[in-house]
Amino acid sequence: MSHHDSPADEGLPQQLLALQVENLKLRKINQALIERVEAGHVALNTGPAAPYAAFQHAAVLAEQVRERTAELSRAYDELRRSVRYSETLAESERWIRTITDHVPAMIAYLSAAGIYLFTNRGYDEFYGVPAGSLLNQTLDAAHGPQGAARLAPYVQQALSGDSAIFEIDEQNAAGEWRHLLKTYVPHRDELQQISGFFVLTRDITERKRTSEALRQANLHLEQRVAERTAALTALNQQLRDATAAAEQANQSKSQFLAAVSHDVLQPLNAARLFNGALLEQPLDQNQQQLAQSAGRALDDVGDLLRTLVDLSKLDAGQLQPDCSSVALGPLLAALASEFNAMASSKGLRFRAVPTTVTVRTDPAWLARILRNLLTNALRYTPPAGAVLLGCRRRAAGLEIQVLDSGVGIAAEHLSLIFQEFQRLPQSRATDAGLGLGLAIVERLSRLLAHPLRVQSAPGRGSVFALQLPITTPLPQTPPAFLSVAESTGGTIWVIDNDHTICQAMTTLLASWGYQVYSGADATAFTGQEKPDLLIVDYHLADGLTGTVLAQQFTAQPGWSQLPVLMITANSQQQLAVELKQQGYQVLYKPVRPLQLKTLLRHLLERKVI
Repeated sequence: MSHHDSPADEGLPQQLLALQVENLKLRKINQALIERVEAGHVALNTGPAAPYAAFQHAAVLAEQVRERTAELSRAYDELRRSVRYSETLAESERWIRTITDHVPAMIAYLSAAGIYLFTNRGYDEFYGVPAGSLLNQTLDAAHGPQGAARLAPYVQQALSGDSAIFEIDEQNAAGEWRHLLKTYVPHRDELQQISGFFVLTRDITERKRTSEALRQANLHLEQRVAERTAALTALNQQLRDATAAAEQANQSKSQFLAAVSHDVLQPLNAARLFNGALLEQPLDQNQQQLAQSAGRALDDVGDLLRTLVDLSKLDAGQLQPDCSSVALGPLLAALASEFNAMASSKGLRFRAVPTTVTVRTDPAWLARILRNLLTNALRYTPPAGAVLLGCRRRAAGLEIQVLDSGVGIAAEHLSLIFQEFQRLPQSRATDAGLGLGLAIVERLSRLLAHPLRVQSAPGRGSVFALQLPITTPLPQTPPAFLSVAESTGGTIWVIDNDHTICQAMTTLLASWGYQVYSGADATAFTGQEKPDLLIVDYHLADGLTGTVLAQQFTAQPGWSQLPVLMITANSQQQLAVELKQQGYQVLYKPVRPLQLKTLLRHLLERKVI
């Protein structure tokens, strides 16, 4: 391949012209021979053999002329085919050059002797040489002796039959150093001999700079990531330390509140019991109202302490539900019995709709939720109003509703009522608490996965609804009760290391018609006949627990079915579960007299099997 036609291509027209001249000459000779034969025929027609000899001579000459003419025609045809082939090669070379000149790469071809046989325009322009001037030149013409020496190992590798791919820095025509990616590809002929090699060169300077910039950026990025990671690690450690400190603070707060509530609830429990005993005495109307007000105040203090402890435990994640299948009817009936008397004392109408549905829930938590909702309903419903406790079946389960005709809640305040210490403007003038009851309700319902909704309007009352999953009813066992005559009265032992509690409990229970004996430990009851019921404080003196003492009593022959009521200020769930598993009933301090009275009647009326 070259920029110009080869010498053989340039001689084809001359050869064609020479053949045409030779052909013309042969035609002239042929014509002359024909004329000569005809003339000889006339001149030699005198002898008998002359005509034949002349004809024979003319035929030989004609045959020689035809042969020479045929050879000349074949040569002429071959010459024309050569001309057409040469033109085709020239056209192909022009197309190849057009393509290679527009390829964004430097292309060259060198013979096995290292002689340039082809260069494209990009190759010539990079090294700043005229087009075609490198043809028939060595590598020195483009690279100089030193550059050619640097390339010699790669040239040798290509001539050995292996492709060579390498990067190298070279100066262009403008004297700029450029980073080049070179590829030497060996070329084999029909006999698989190395006849030369192709050169493909690409300028990758910008790509190299970009790659280096990216590498530097990655290094900086990695350094920044490392710095941020270290900072984040330190921050996470601080967060873990802060979380641990917060958890420890929650634990300490819970323990502190539990200890304080226990110490405070002891005298508060005694005060509540004394107040209950006072309400059992014949009092005039004014004294009765004062005693009831004192009882409500004591109940509020007890509720506040218990709520604070429960909130701290919820914040610390110490409370988990203990769900089971619960017959809803008895639970609602117990709540109705408890709140009916409270509603009557406030001049309110209270009604509970019975149900036979069984739901899956934590019965203690559900009772706490409903008790808080009912307390709020009674608190914010003015006299002559009404409160309703009932159930409605829904597609997703059962909905327990607490409805009241109270002051109601504005729509803009509905999102605030479940926050701690939030009291609405219309409730501040009433006998309202500190705004913790609904906060407990919201958290317990969320842990139970019981959706809670509220619907209210100012002056028209409120509806609080809790949705529970319905489950398979429990096996029904018909209750058997003693006769009314047998259920009245009974002997109760009260065991508490606090003398004031014993005195208050004895006074209250005696006012209800029970025969009561009290003491700090088992020695106080030596020689006494078996009681009908034990009331035992869980925390006794010297680290002794009420369960140990109760087990000592129930271990005696014939005492295994003795009902035991455990009184405690400890509202931990685990303790409640343990006491329930041991068959004990539990009441939390401060004890509500009405709740105690209802439970005692249930325990003493239960048939002993």
